Amino acid sequence: MKKITILAVLLVSLFASAQESRLTIFSEDGDPFYVILNGIRQNEEPVVNIAVDYLVHEYYDTQIIFADKTIPELEKRHLMVVDVDNRRGEVVYKIKNTKRGRKLRYYSFTPFQNILPPPSNVSVIRYNTVALPPIQTVTQTTTTTSSGNGDQINIGVGVNAGGTNVGVGINVNSGSSTTTTQTTTTTIGGPTDVVIVEDSGCFEMSRPDFNQALESIKSKTFSDSKLTLAKQITKGNCLNSGQIAHITSLFDFEDTRLEYAKFAYSYCFNPENYWKVNNAFEFEMTIDELNEYIESLGH
Repeated sequence: MKKITILAVLLVSLFASAQESRLTIFSEDGDPFYVILNGIRQNEEPVVNIAVDYLVHEYYDTQIIFADKTIPELEKRHLMVVDVDNRRGEVVYKIKNTKRGRKLRYYSFTPFQNILPPPSNVSVIRYNTVALPPIQTVTQTTTTTSSGNGDQINIGVGVNAGGTNVGVGINVNSGSSTTTTQTTTTTIGGPTDVVIVEDSGCFEMSRPDFNQALESIKSKTFSDSKLTLAKQITKGNCLNSGQIAHITSLFDFEDTRLEYAKFAYSYCFNPENYWKVNNAFEFEMTIDELNEYIESLGH
């Protein structure tokens, strides 16, 4: 009876934990930042790598405020902390510095049962529901002002020709100077500050819907019809790089594959893994042309 009770407790604990997610965000360039979820700041001090545990909702309005105020804030509405099938686990996002500025990009998902303890360099916190004090930054400005004619140095040398005495006189006249230090305290991210920018909401297409889309594309006889349908499906849904590679391989001609791969890039859920699409091509020159196109977009 005791063994059954212990097993039941373990199962209940596992089930309860499986209803929670972990959100991990890291800065690729090492820029310290604060994380605000649903209007509440999570970390007291800026960090470059953070994991927030015990997240019970599927989406969180997210704001990233950098310790360096010259870096613009990042804001994203409905940030996913589950996968496309609503499974719980660890969802990892990275702050990437692109030619168009810093972006918050999806990086990876690990199912609940495969989550490993975070590395020692990751700040792990429990989801905070209590508002922290506003972030305050202190800036000091030092100004030095001078008055008078500045430093004047007069040197006089006297020599007695009839003897061996030599006289040297040095007179230093310094102007006056005043140093003023001004301290400025800036308050940002108060508990009532909730500024979230609406975005397009790019969510990865679920497996059942994607399989159905594949069958629809395959049913088309002509290449142009396949391409038109593939673009229509892609434009209405976000796909991951593996899904785009799969669709790309359905086309018979290399130029059609390249046309679709270029079109689909803007709708890719994880563009950092777009290299997977290269496997759908037969020629290296096609891969080079796709990479040149991506580079020209400045992502």
